[in-house]
Amino acid sequence: MSFRSVRAGLILYLAAFLLPGTLLVRAQDASDADARPPVEEKTDDVQAGTGDVAAEESSAPDMTADEAREAELDAKKEAEKASLRARHDAAALEVFQKGLDLERDGDFRKAAKRYLDAELLTSDKTVKSNALTHAAHAYRKAELYGEEFDCIERLIGEHMSRIDFTAAVNREYEIADAFFRGHRDAVFDWLPFIKGADRFVECSEAALEHAPCAEAAGAVRLRLARMYLTNQKTDKSIEKFKEVLTLHPGTDSAYYAELGLADVYCQLAEHGDGDGRWANLALEQLDHFTETYPEAPELQWVKEQRLAIDKIQAKRLHELAEYHHRTGRDDLAEHYLSQVVQRYAETEHAIPSEKLLAKIDETYEAPPDSMPRKDPAHYDFTRNPIPLEDSDLLIAPENSDGKWLLPIRDIRKDIRTDSRENYEERGVLDDSL
Repeated sequence: MSFRSVRAGLILYLAAFLLPGTLLVRAQDASDADARPPVEEKTDDVQAGTGDVAAEESSAPDMTADEAREAELDAKKEAEKASLRARHDAAALEVFQKGLDLERDGDFRKAAKRYLDAELLTSDKTVKSNALTHAAHAYRKAELYGEEFDCIERLIGEHMSRIDFTAAVNREYEIADAFFRGHRDAVFDWLPFIKGADRFVECSEAALEHAPCAEAAGAVRLRLARMYLTNQKTDKSIEKFKEVLTLHPGTDSAYYAELGLADVYCQLAEHGDGDGRWANLALEQLDHFTETYPEAPELQWVKEQRLAIDKIQAKRLHELAEYHHRTGRDDLAEHYLSQVVQRYAETEHAIPSEKLLAKIDETYEAPPDSMPRKDPAHYDFTRNPIPLEDSDLLIAPENSDGKWLLPIRDIRKDIRTDSRENYEERGVLDDSL
């Protein structure tokens, strides 16, 4: 029997068994079609779109062997990366647990380091945030506030949505206050007397950047202004004083910022003021303080500063007049000298200015040197004697903690009435002793 005849027999055999079933299914489908509601025909647009997709699929070129091999390699690399991340995450959780154990045992410094190791190992954002949070708390318990501040800064910069922002910024203000009051981190746990640097400025600036109008912001800006002034950073000091006046008006911080800003201007005017700019700003600031706080106890200081500014201005104008007189510009010299005589007559430069003006202008007659002049800086104080003691001071030997063995003489009215008088301490005991 040939192969062709065998093949024909198998086909007939299969047809005899499969044909009845196929017809049954088709008949059932036909009956179901009669029972189902008619299906709406597709619109032309849908049909056209389907045709386009089919055309695109049919027109898409098959992937070449090189592209297939490259895709396979990429998939393999991604699988390896996923496996590596899984191992790192597992290791991070293990290290994190070691940190918890160390913190439970009271070794907060090492616990914080384990938390940071876990944060470095893992790629999961939630685990990173939790690790940094635990590290910050551990550093806080170890009183390493600078390290805690670094963790908080990372949490704010990298995990803003996963933390309590208000609590984090308030903690930064607390850390800045701790550094201002003298706290310093211990560099080594086994050498606690070796301290780290003062990070008050860094912590304060960061807290102000995150929450510039917080409740403690006014006091922090005032502290920064004084700190910058101490460190010879005058421009930053003036900037902070002005920020206090602008952002915190009517507060105690604004009150002291007014005085601080005036003090800065006065110092600048004293150490170099060629065009009188700083002196004018100082006078303006002093006048503004006087108008704003007419009952302030610092008004006496304001008055003294105004007198100092007047002396600075008189000296500057007198030196300008002398320069123009030497160069032959007596008209300008007379202009500056008249300002000194009219506006600063009580200063020490008024007398030489009057003499030089009389030398230049023959119509002007300088007052005599013997003419009394008022010294605005002179004050009269009343001396009041210390009131006499009418009661006796008795010390019983049994109440002297062993200092006295015998009764002590009474200390009677034997007090100086004027601190300027010489007084020799009595060194002779009573005869009764």
